[in-house]
Amino acid sequence: MKIVSHVSGEEGPPSLEYIQARDLFPQKELVKEDDALQVPFPVLQGEWVEFLGRAGDDIIAISNYRLHIKFKDSIINVPLRLIEGVESRDMFQLHIICKDSKVVR
Repeated sequence: MKIVSHVSGEEGPPSLEYIQARDLFPQKELVKEDDALQVPFPVLQGEWVEFLGRAGDDIIAISNYRLHIKFKDSIINVPLRLIEGVESRDMFQLHIICKDSKVVR
């Protein structure tokens, strides 16, 4: 591709560059606690899982978009930008405080 300067008519570097979001936020390598673990949810376009671990029989996954915890009977799925704070209470309790005033325990 030949880029011509509009001012002098000479070749040169482009005055504007198109930068894609994937270039600004490169994908991180997946950290797995156990090689047998599988991602417990369908990944959205542009989403990638950064951490996959286990807490007892439950599966914890953190992507660039959400925190996902899969229990035997239920699922917690919280977008990361909705999280205001996280507190560790005792050794086995995690309180996730959301910006919409919900608390996930």
